[in-house]
Amino acid sequence: MKINNLKHNLILKRALNVYQKQHEAISKNIKNVNKDNFKRVNTDFTHDLTTAASELQYQHKSLKTNHERHLDEGPPWESKIPNKESDGTEVNLAIEMAELAENQIKYEFTTRMLNRLYRGISTSITGRV
Repeated sequence: MKINNLKHNLILKRALNVYQKQHEAISKNIKNVNKDNFKRVNTDFTHDLTTAASELQYQHKSLKTNHERHLDEGPPWESKIPNKESDGTEVNLAIEMAELAENQIKYEFTTRMLNRLYRGISTSITGRV
């Protein structure tokens, strides 16, 4: 078994790529907030992550849990900010900045988890704690 093909490693790497694409899309929306003819770029890349997770579950069977609700996400969160645009093409700076902050937190968390994974591999190879 190759170390680079660990299921955690693969999903974390794919998550970093998704968060990077999301950051670029949000940045593009923020950059063009004052342009009248600019249409908002979709920044929802959750489909890419869920596809990656299902592929890994299929390859490595399913996750084991002690309770059926351990991985339940609950109902989707809905914004209380009124949505003025009818077709979703207008850029709302407050929403874009909030999405950018949330995306940055997810990216930093993923890099920390990857760092922890590589540190664990390094520790197991060298035998030091």
